[in-house]
Amino acid sequence: MVNVNAVFSKYSIAPLKNLNFGPMQYGETTTRTFEVRNEGLFDFKYAICDFNNEDEKAKIREERKKEAEERALGQKKEEPDPKDLKGKKPDPKAAAPAKAPAKGAKGVVEAAPEGTVVQVSQYTISPAIGSVAPGSAAVITVTFNA
Repeated sequence: MVNVNAVFSKYSIAPLKNLNFGPMQYGETTTRTFEVRNEGLFDFKYAICDFNNEDEKAKIREERKKEAEERALGQKKEEPDPKDLKGKKPDPKAAAPAKAPAKGAKGVVEAAPEGTVVQVSQYTISPAIGSVAPGSAAVITVTFNA
């Protein structure tokens, strides 16, 4: 008998729809925020870009492809061949496998990486890229310059 559990990214965005900046005068600046919450079982990355900027979208796609290839290569290197391990004892002098970095505490908002600002028309969005750990949220700031 074989059991399979498929998992995927689960997230929520609040507020669900519009950010209302209200009535503004020329030259005025107003800031609003929205939250991207990770409700899944593993980290996920996000990238915000100008939908009309094809170069930026292509760059993000290329980065995702490169990361997927690196993950695939990393898995192949880490998985020892079962034939090689048969009848052998582990080498006590061998380096211990590297431990994964500690995950953020549940509900903790992680700090935004510096220099991750995207400008779309009169809107400035920060952080434009980031990673959200399970049970955590990223708060995205949007500034409108009237």
